[in-house]
Amino acid sequence: MTLPQRQSHIIKQKTGPDDPELQANLQNALGQVSPDDLISIADELSTRQARLFSGLETDSAKLTSSFADIASAVTHTRANARTITNYFAQGETELFDELLNGEAPTPVRAAVFVEKLNALDTRLALELATGLLHNTSPTDNWLWTRWLWDPTTGTGILPLLAGSIHNLVSENLADGYARVGSVTAMSMKFAEGTGLLVDELMNDKKRAPFANSSFLACAYSVYLYGTTSWRLSREFNGLLPTLPNMARKLLGLPKTGSASHLTDEQNPV
Repeated sequence: MTLPQRQSHIIKQKTGPDDPELQANLQNALGQVSPDDLISIADELSTRQARLFSGLETDSAKLTSSFADIASAVTHTRANARTITNYFAQGETELFDELLNGEAPTPVRAAVFVEKLNALDTRLALELATGLLHNTSPTDNWLWTRWLWDPTTGTGILPLLAGSIHNLVSENLADGYARVGSVTAMSMKFAEGTGLLVDELMNDKKRAPFANSSFLACAYSVYLYGTTSWRLSREFNGLLPTLPNMARKLLGLPKTGSASHLTDEQNPV
């Protein structure tokens, strides 16, 4: 995997979860998010998982019939969802059977799946593969999206929380997926210090598997607001979605309430 030649633009030297400045800034910004927001997002992810992904690994017919909705669930723009849907327009399911039911370790299965989809952008193929894995078995598998870690640009919320790209750099996709999982798990240590991981979220068996994704999407949304809103006019800022709705967009969920949303062309992700 080719490494970026520059450090991520969302991190600075010697920053990480233990950096007092980063800790203060992120915790202050995350004050815009309430525990109820994370609970609501986790509930929505759990409901969607039961509707679209439950039993998917043993029911290829369900995969085929619901594929457009599944594509929308695993990526954050309508254009990307269309690209995925069109790519599998003939309804081929063999690759998905191997991804979800193969005997190889999960990181290897994810890597093989992505490598076989060589006509798709690697980031989009990863989002499809890991979105399927995570949503069919959320307690065992994790996401790898471009907003979590994009090795082509060296950006994402995970290197910001980890303090560097060091623990995310890999030589191949399988190792990369394993490393993303490790740093994702480590990020919960930071999340614990925000006060957002309340008992109602963490002790609920349906919500808890989606607590990490909900928190990370909110954290990345905080970063987006911090890096974009200051340079936008007040009128354009009014068009931005609410912070929780931006997190929903990252996770492929519909917005709630009356907040406006960005078009694909305006979306800064």
